[in-house]
Amino acid sequence: MAMPSKKTALHLSVYVWLGLLGQLVWGSYPPTAKRALMEVPKFSLLLLATSAATLAGVGVMLREDQRTWREVLKFLWRERVLWALAAVVALRSVTNLFAIDLTRATWVQLIYLLTPFVVAILGSVLFAEPTPPFTYPALVLSTVGAALTLVADWSHVGAGFTGRDFLGLGVALVSMLALAMYFQLVRRSSRREAGRGLIMVQQGMAMALVYALLTVGTGEDWTAWAHLSPAGWATVAWVVGGVFVGGNLLQVTALGGANAALVTSLMPLRLVSAIALGWWLLGERLTTPLQWLGATLVLVTVSGYLWRQGRG
Repeated sequence: MAMPSKKTALHLSVYVWLGLLGQLVWGSYPPTAKRALMEVPKFSLLLLATSAATLAGVGVMLREDQRTWREVLKFLWRERVLWALAAVVALRSVTNLFAIDLTRATWVQLIYLLTPFVVAILGSVLFAEPTPPFTYPALVLSTVGAALTLVADWSHVGAGFTGRDFLGLGVALVSMLALAMYFQLVRRSSRREAGRGLIMVQQGMAMALVYALLTVGTGEDWTAWAHLSPAGWATVAWVVGGVFVGGNLLQVTALGGANAALVTSLMPLRLVSAIALGWWLLGERLTTPLQWLGATLVLVTVSGYLWRQGRG
């Protein structure tokens, strides 16, 4: 069996580390968005964020793709994968928001940690894509660590469930499945010479349209934007520029160059930024030794997994 060249390994390593950084950025989304939503309506914030991501995608597309608008429209018309991607992104974004609103964010996040398993299954069953070595053991250990981190009192894990909680967990399951399909469709789109800018434009347009309809349909009060505090503006700026623009660029770029199962196996790293910013912005902190043990297990597992993939 031929060994990959150093140049190929370095090329893959760059995309893996971009994926790692992207996971950290997206891990900051729940606490910063939650802080921003204390001052502004949720759909108006997401409309602004997705519109900014769309404009950033247009800039990247014009600079990198070297296509005329006629060529872009022709490509979008015949490329069914991108239309499927737009529908999946819209479904994912809406269900993600409602799941967090219906039940505890920690329970929702625990379901989302199953995403890499589903990505691997979809890649194998639908696209005949092999999973990277040691992916499943690493994911099991990372999930165990995440569970230890997110649950403070194991004697009351099942207490307090209501019909609203079960509905929220069901919506979270749908959102997780949509996210897994998103990762695979981005990979397929990249192979069809859809540049990262074009992918961002396509998914940004879909989400902006959905959020525009939702903010109008629910009658959100936009006058709250005139009374934002400095902290509110700071968190809004990060959600818009850091997460939706920077995070999307990192994620799409990483998925264009590395195996989708490998990139999604880094998802437990989202706990790092989520815990740090949750502590700083919201006063949410780890309170038990088991929670700290879980966080350490996630970090050690992911670090060892990256080191092993770099050698292989």
